[in-house]
Amino acid sequence: MLDLLFKVWFFIAILPFTIFLEGNKMFAKFLKRKDIYAYWDVWHAFLLLLSIILLVLWLKGYSL
Repeated sequence: MLDLLFKVWFFIAILPFTIFLEGNKMFAKFLKRKDIYAYWDVWHAFLLLLSIILLVLWLKGYSL
């Protein structure tokens, strides 16, 4: 039972977070390589993600 609970937790919380972090690293390397923005870090990615979520919710009709 504990193994099943761990697998569910892994697929819902841990795996998407690690994919997000790895994608962020690859995007930061791309930006540095192309000399677009050399100071990209995970906080910029969180801010961008939250902005996109806010925009989608706003367009769907949710209000603050």
